[in-house]
Amino acid sequence: MRSKKINYCLLLIFAVLTSTASAAHPEVIVTPAWVNSVQQFHAQKITARPVNNKNKRFVILETGWGKLSEAKDYRIGHIPSAVYLNTDECENGYPRWHLKAVNELQNVIGKLGITRDTTVIVYSKQTIAAARIWWILNYAGVSDVRILDGGFAAWQAAGFAGEIIINTPQPMIFHAKPRTDWLATTQYVQEHFDKGNVWLADTRSSAEYRGEVSGYNYLQQRGRIPGAVSIGDADDKALLYQTADGHFLPPPEISARWQQAGIIPAKSSDKFAREVIFYCGSGWRSSLTFLYAYMLGYKNIRNYSDSWSGWSTIYKQDANEKSITSGWKQEASGRPIAKGQN
Repeated sequence: MRSKKINYCLLLIFAVLTSTASAAHPEVIVTPAWVNSVQQFHAQKITARPVNNKNKRFVILETGWGKLSEAKDYRIGHIPSAVYLNTDECENGYPRWHLKAVNELQNVIGKLGITRDTTVIVYSKQTIAAARIWWILNYAGVSDVRILDGGFAAWQAAGFAGEIIINTPQPMIFHAKPRTDWLATTQYVQEHFDKGNVWLADTRSSAEYRGEVSGYNYLQQRGRIPGAVSIGDADDKALLYQTADGHFLPPPEISARWQQAGIIPAKSSDKFAREVIFYCGSGWRSSLTFLYAYMLGYKNIRNYSDSWSGWSTIYKQDANEKSITSGWKQEASGRPIAKGQN
């Protein structure tokens, strides 16, 4: 155990010293003061344009799972002008919850009042929800997406007031070229997982990785994609990627943990030694780890959004099915799976 701790400390020191380890994109994570300065500038209450803010428009999104009528946190208080986004709007619904087609995502984004050149500030009570929407917006083609570190709690702690007004966005027409190289489809993963030219970074719990549980009360299949490397559970409650109060951990710390797991940089300063495909169960936790890789400056990265659910399971509508996905039968996809420690 002592040896492992020493090795990790050495890796952390190395990560801090290497060019990819310090955040190459620190502008992604913003403070309450920065958000407030954007509001003040666009309201013409201050004349100094905030650092790293060039766009003429901005939208603040509070996101969470559930309809607006059920969004308790948003209704009891949110950042002034923030509009609410139900994460379901970006997914294809029960029982799969996979990412919608890009044209459908762009329709959702336009209805939120967002154009390609709108600065979007995302926050959520769940860090992985904010990261999920950050990744989706970027993938769909929004040019400037930020995440508020610590969410609404940090906003209040900084002394800024909230509001309870339900804000309705003014719909816009959204046109943009999607970042298709940010996405790994099931076909892409199937074509590469066993060729030795990618690392599949599994961001689930150890129990999910070993196949002891599926990790979801609506998913039957258990296991992992063969060859996957466990890089630590990115769920909020695991506290491996964030603090207890929802603040992001320093990117060099995450880089060191990944290197300890065997996900190492190439000699060039902006790539891993292999392309890294992050996956989890349904694309939320993997979005957070993709965000960290992006902040660290790595370019050969993808998010397998459909993740373990998409790899392991085929869903067939069946009115007679009464299992955990009533009305839908789950069948094993037939793709290879692994279980156990190694």
